Amino acid sequence: MLLTSIIIFIIAAAVSVFSAIRLATYADIISNKTKTGGLVVGTVLLAVATSLPELTATISAAVIDNANIAVGNGLGSITFNIFALFLFDLYFRKKRLFLKVSANHFYTGILGLTLCAIIILSLYFNLNQELLRIGLPSFAIAVVYLGGLWLISLKHQQEIDGEETTPHNTGKTDFPVKTAIIRFILFSLIIFVAGSSLSISGDVIAQSSGISASAVGSLLIAASTSLPDAVSVLVALRVANVNLAIGAILGSNIFNVFVIPIADIFYRNGSIWADASNQHISTAAAGFMLTLIVISILKRNNTKNTLTYITPSLIVVGGYLIFSVFYFLG
Repeated sequence: MLLTSIIIFIIAAAVSVFSAIRLATYADIISNKTKTGGLVVGTVLLAVATSLPELTATISAAVIDNANIAVGNGLGSITFNIFALFLFDLYFRKKRLFLKVSANHFYTGILGLTLCAIIILSLYFNLNQELLRIGLPSFAIAVVYLGGLWLISLKHQQEIDGEETTPHNTGKTDFPVKTAIIRFILFSLIIFVAGSSLSISGDVIAQSSGISASAVGSLLIAASTSLPDAVSVLVALRVANVNLAIGAILGSNIFNVFVIPIADIFYRNGSIWADASNQHISTAAAGFMLTLIVISILKRNNTKNTLTYITPSLIVVGGYLIFSVFYFLG
């Protein structure tokens, strides 16, 4: 049973990665040939599409009554996504891509900080009150998420109205936008299916191996379901579409938090927050700190040398690895 689950887990992860490569490619075409741009396409379109494994994995965990995998997957994906972002920044350090990022990602980052803060406070103070068998923290997260997205889109629309924006081309003149959109939807559906396989096989791995569900959800499943996000970022950075990459990560992170309230609807034992371990506070706190670092680099205009430039990335990559080891052993 354990070996079969591991094989299914690996196959599902591989399918997700392949689909993510195609998604990022088509998202780049859409952002370059329309007026939406990398920021919006990354924050909404690509972020949600590559986060479909988190959605299906989290909902599947809730259906099988595993609150810790559901909450852990959503929160663990935040830390892994930012880890991958800074890891790739180290790889592309000579290009110093992060100095070319739009400051508008600042608002998405602030929204991410707010959502992490709600989770930390809810778990720390045991805010498990329910309404219609759904935890009040879920309602708070949903309201903040949807309201934040509305304000971000409004801000972006004001900037579009204030300046003339024209689509730009990256040489893909022979690839129709309509075809890119159709294929984007197709690979989104493939990723959606793969996510359920990751969650169910991960639950079996947790039960068979003796590893805690919190660790499996926050590290193993979170990393696996976040592979599409990481791959899409790598593809975006390869074509120097840094706004698409940053938007995909920050947009994916806030969506990953939003999927927990969705999973709460499917959780049959009342509020999912009541059964979630306080161990998730450390994951949410790590996500908060990492998002804060992302926001800080958005404000950089220049750096003196390569070492100064890569210092934040070194801190994040090293910190994530240390956090993962202690969390897994704990």
